[in-house]
Amino acid sequence: MLVAAAAAGGGAACTPSGVCPDPVDGADVPETSVDASALSEQSFNVPTGPATTIPLTGCAGPGYAAAFAVGSQTFQLTLDTGSGTLAVASSSCSDCGVSPTYTPGAGAVDQHMPVSDSYLLGSWQGDIVTDSVQLAGTGAVTMNLAAITSQTGFFMATGCGAQSFAPEGIVGLGPSALARTGTDAFVTKLKQVGAAANVMAFECCAQGGQLMMGAVDPVGAALSGPAVYTPMTASQYYSVALDDLQVGGVSLGFSATDFGVVAVDTGTSVLALPEPIFSALTSKIEGLPAFAAAFDGQTQWLGTTTCVQSSFTASELDAMLPELTLAFPGANAAAAAVTLKATASYLPATPSNGTTFYCSGVAQNPATSGTILGTSIMRAQMAIFDLDASTIGFAPQTFCN
Repeated sequence: MLVAAAAAGGGAACTPSGVCPDPVDGADVPETSVDASALSEQSFNVPTGPATTIPLTGCAGPGYAAAFAVGSQTFQLTLDTGSGTLAVASSSCSDCGVSPTYTPGAGAVDQHMPVSDSYLLGSWQGDIVTDSVQLAGTGAVTMNLAAITSQTGFFMATGCGAQSFAPEGIVGLGPSALARTGTDAFVTKLKQVGAAANVMAFECCAQGGQLMMGAVDPVGAALSGPAVYTPMTASQYYSVALDDLQVGGVSLGFSATDFGVVAVDTGTSVLALPEPIFSALTSKIEGLPAFAAAFDGQTQWLGTTTCVQSSFTASELDAMLPELTLAFPGANAAAAAVTLKATASYLPATPSNGTTFYCSGVAQNPATSGTILGTSIMRAQMAIFDLDASTIGFAPQTFCN
């Protein structure tokens, strides 16, 4: 969990840990629909086999969560491929402010070992406990997790429009290298016990979404075309190489070296770029006469927490403004590219209380280098983590319509 974006509401914003004063409450902008059932499963180029589909709660700013059984209790935990530890608010936490909270049962074992973690904004402290954990549809695993006893800015009251959203913890779905000392990484444990195939696929919508474990069901995912894959690179994160970033088909002139380590992170809600690339991208877009016309002369707000309205529809904005293309090295030595409409990438359409706002889907990476591909690029793409093949794929989807 690294960076979070703004929420809609006439200038309202999310903090980097996902505090949304005026959160989202609508569906994403429709894309062109293709009947996946009319196409063969093989034509989608996705991992096949039994796929377990888990509904997600949440929205772009605060993040996305799923139900997990920890011991004999069930919690909503934020899904974060950018961290590695499962942490849940414990009954001994006086300042967590969420409910329910975790009370270790007779089968739990207190390891008498402190643990803590911090994010861009927010941190928690706790104790390591060994207990069973199960994500619906997958096998149960026994693992070392964190029972949170105190926190600072980690649990904050928020929501997603008419639906409340206040997860009781977080599950790091990242590699084991990201797990805090003494704790286990959930995905690694699943693989060790054969509880699920080593595939995760995310569809993160303006509100809600779904996670597929073990394989991809192209019909259930409402895929509209085949996935393209790029190899994972050596990193503590699920990372890839990004060769080029194009605006309207024209390169910004940066190379893979400039982008640095490129992490694909469901705990980040924006495309976070190194400063030179961020500046080039936002200057290019904000300098377009069409951009000023689209937002009644309001420019120079990309990368901020400001959200604005437009007199144009999302479809009209997509026709006016350039697409964003991410160019990757392909998994089979061929180039792989993902092209995204404006309102499904750098200007995610964000309905709120009956009004559509446009928030920045891009930000300057607060780190000194590196790039983060967050959920703003998953509005019209399914992100497929094929851990056995060491590839990450992107498939066009209409599930988020």
